[in-house]
Amino acid sequence: MILNNFHPSPHARTRGFTLIELLVVIAIIAILASMLLPALARAKQMANQTACLNNMRQIGLALTLYEADHRKLPPKASQVPDFMNTKGAGWQNNCLYAIAPYLQGTQTNRSSKIYSCPNAKKPGDGSDATAISSTSYLPNAVPMELSLASIPRPSDVVIMQETIRLVSFTALRPGIATDFGLCPGGYTFWHVNLKPGFDWYSDIHNRGGNLVFIDGHAQYRKAKQLRARDFGLTDGSSGKAEDDNKASDTACYRSDFNVP
Repeated sequence: MILNNFHPSPHARTRGFTLIELLVVIAIIAILASMLLPALARAKQMANQTACLNNMRQIGLALTLYEADHRKLPPKASQVPDFMNTKGAGWQNNCLYAIAPYLQGTQTNRSSKIYSCPNAKKPGDGSDATAISSTSYLPNAVPMELSLASIPRPSDVVIMQETIRLVSFTALRPGIATDFGLCPGGYTFWHVNLKPGFDWYSDIHNRGGNLVFIDGHAQYRKAKQLRARDFGLTDGSSGKAEDDNKASDTACYRSDFNVP
C-alpha cells in the first residue's frame, strides 16, 4: 500500500483577488447601492407621510371633540409665540394649545409632540421649534370660533394644513388679513409660493401634504390640486375662489360662510 504523505509546502500561497477583480466587485456594490438607496429614500418618505397622516387624523378627532364640548371651534389667535407656554410673552389661548388635552398630556401638562411632521425642518431663526412648543401644522383662521352647524360643506373645507417649517408659534393660515395690514374683513396667505412649483405650505410629501377637514377626516393631496375655495374662501378684493397656489400670496378673500 502506498501512503500519500504529501503535505503542502510551507511556501505555497493561496491565490487572492487581483486588483481588477476587486475593482469589479466594488463597482457591482456601487451599482446595487445606487439602485437601492432611492427605493429606501422613497420608503422613508412614505413612512413619514403615513406617520404625519396619522397625526392629522388624531388632530381631526380632537377638533371635533373640542367643538362638541365648547359648541364652537378653537380661538382665532394667530402668531402666538411659544404657543404651549402660558407664561410666555404675548401668549394667548390658541388652537394648538386648546386641543392638546384631547391628544396627549393633561389640562396641566400639555404636549406638542403630535404637532410635528418628521419631514419639517427648523428654519434657523427666532421662530425655531423648542422642546415645549413645536409644530409644522397650520390651523385655518376662516372657520375658527364657529360652530360646525354654521359651516356648510364641512367635509370639503380644510381646517389644518402642513408647512415645511418646524416652528414654535401657532400661525393661522389662511390668516386674518388685518394681522398683515391688508384688506379688513378678509383672509390671506392660504399658501406661500416661494418660487414657481414650490410652496411653503402643503408641499412637504412628494409635492403635496396631509390635510385635516372640518368634519374631522384627513387625507393627502398634491399642492397643485388645492384651490382657495378648499379653505372656505370665496372671491374677495383681489383673489378668486378658484385660485391655485400660483396666485399671489397676499391676495385677499372673503369667508364662504357669510360670517364676518
